[in-house]
Amino acid sequence: MTTENETPLAGASSAEGLLAADLADQAGRFLRALPDVDLGTLRRVDGALHGFGALLEPIWAETLRGDLAALVVTLGQERGYTRRLARLLAAVDSLTCTDASVPTPRTAADPIGPAEAVVGGLLAHHPGAPKARAMLERQLTLARSRSHTAALQELGSSRFHSLADRMTLLVSDLPLRDPVASNPPEHLLGHAARMGEALELTVSRLPLSRAVQPYNGDALHRVPVPAAEPTPSAAHEDAAWTRAGAAVRYARYALEVCRPLLGERTDQPLAGLAELAGHLEQQQEAADAAEAAALAARTPRITPATAYVLGVVHADQRLEVEAARHAFSVSWPAFHSSGWLTDPWLARST
Repeated sequence: MTTENETPLAGASSAEGLLAADLADQAGRFLRALPDVDLGTLRRVDGALHGFGALLEPIWAETLRGDLAALVVTLGQERGYTRRLARLLAAVDSLTCTDASVPTPRTAADPIGPAEAVVGGLLAHHPGAPKARAMLERQLTLARSRSHTAALQELGSSRFHSLADRMTLLVSDLPLRDPVASNPPEHLLGHAARMGEALELTVSRLPLSRAVQPYNGDALHRVPVPAAEPTPSAAHEDAAWTRAGAAVRYARYALEVCRPLLGERTDQPLAGLAELAGHLEQQQEAADAAEAAALAARTPRITPATAYVLGVVHADQRLEVEAARHAFSVSWPAFHSSGWLTDPWLARST
């Protein structure tokens, strides 16, 4: 247990040694799990290479990062389609629900509406619902099967075997930019601080003012209201929120590398970053599901009734996006005011 004036170095002898130990641990996890691949481990390796790349041999680090990104995308597609399918089918089932025992959300204008107002979801008894559900299930199951085949091909490719060889190298001999360098362990804190600064900058560019009001996304599922129209700028804003998700992950992984230096000081900020990451993952999954519903609605020669149902499902998922962004907008000020981003243990880079 350290005091306020002590730096918990945890026996680290150099920044390079501490980084090598972390990467060796992650690489060991990857190798022990084979033939299964833990995407979280791959993302942590990529995060360490991104956050502390100035200490590493640049060409080697960038090549490894590229291969890691390709593997994460390829393997993540199958899992993404599985989650997307489950999310969209659950949305259709809820929107078509006619069980009056399910509580109906009340609006501010009608907080105590009569019991007979409980009529089920907007799509209850809609003739296009069965076909829309079947179309989503067929399209996403086919996409998942194709991505499964691509994942198997990737795992048998020479690129994957080369990646495994380089992960083995991480366990024993980390390629450094300066093999004889021996910076003090605290040197890593400046790199972690830069990840915090990048996170601040990325969040400052988000349209948080549009996420300050809560969204009653459940209303579509239980009361007959018109389908919500997605905002014209929604597609453009999605990219900014995706960048925010990456910035949160990089800040989180950089702080994890520095945990041996800071000990329990990292508990609160890591918990806060995990909460922020959860909100951004939810909005990303809802945005991907909305895109899948919109793509299905553009299928040639479908009936207007089926297209209408898919449009409502799209609107429902966009409401889920807004709800997750609202949750982030509520959590961010509390995290930002906690002081981690200006913690004196982190040597500021500006």
